[in-house]
Amino acid sequence: MDMLMATNILNNVINQVKELRNDSSFKRILKMADEFAENSVVDFLPLVSSRPKRVPKKSGELCRDEIIPCPMKKFKIDTYNVVVDILLAELIGRFESTNIGPLKDLSLLSSRRIREVQNNPHIVPCDAFEALCTMYTQIDKNALLTEYIEFCKNFTEIENSIVLPKYLNKNVIVDYEESLELNAYGYDSMEEDSVKIISHNIASTRELFKLFCLAKLANIFPNLYLVLKLSITLPVTSCSVERTFSKLKLIKTKLRTTMSQDRLESLMKISCEQDIIINNENVILLFAAKSSVLTKCLIY
Repeated sequence: MDMLMATNILNNVINQVKELRNDSSFKRILKMADEFAENSVVDFLPLVSSRPKRVPKKSGELCRDEIIPCPMKKFKIDTYNVVVDILLAELIGRFESTNIGPLKDLSLLSSRRIREVQNNPHIVPCDAFEALCTMYTQIDKNALLTEYIEFCKNFTEIENSIVLPKYLNKNVIVDYEESLELNAYGYDSMEEDSVKIISHNIASTRELFKLFCLAKLANIFPNLYLVLKLSITLPVTSCSVERTFSKLKLIKTKLRTTMSQDRLESLMKISCEQDIIINNENVILLFAAKSSVLTKCLIY
């Protein structure tokens, strides 16, 4: 599932929540609740009518409080409608149209969409990357669209050039259907000569960014490289942002006043780049070079 499908599903969910606001949906849910209560072994207490509370009028008041005598109608107004309204407001507030547009544009970077454009470059939407370039004005839309189409046309050749072919001087016809999927690439290290084929999410742009780095395409497709860099930087959940800011606060407030700048930068790299594999041999050599005593103990 790519970003385009996710945004379409999200819009469908918002429309479904809006439909829950009408009377027919409430009656359907009420019927399901009654059937569940009848088939359940647990006894449920029915809603009872409470004594209406009358608030005395003050002098000069012309209006009066409207009392809801029916307990089911009171439940619908005070509980059911309130829950649906809060849920709908949160969905619309968190996923505004200004945020959904760039996500739809980023969905064009998935392997599935690249294959579609590779087979037929004319299917690229007319407003492709428009919302993304409106939000990030430093990206040229026309240049980005041109780079994207050219990259899709040469995608298979770029993909196959990462690994040395079996025949170097023979003309081999490449079958586009049987070529390796981009997201089947996985790398233990960017400096390794071999490529391990593993399974990845088809909608991930991380492997596409690795392909750009390995093939050194940043200078050839600068705008597309910037969009890829942006897509892997954007956090998926709000907790990622909160963790980043909490870590930054810890570095700025607590650690800055207790140590030197060089040590602070080293600790910050350790904290931010936790997924980078550390070479223990290099660490031992660097630590041993601090003094002659450590060199004798750790190296000789």
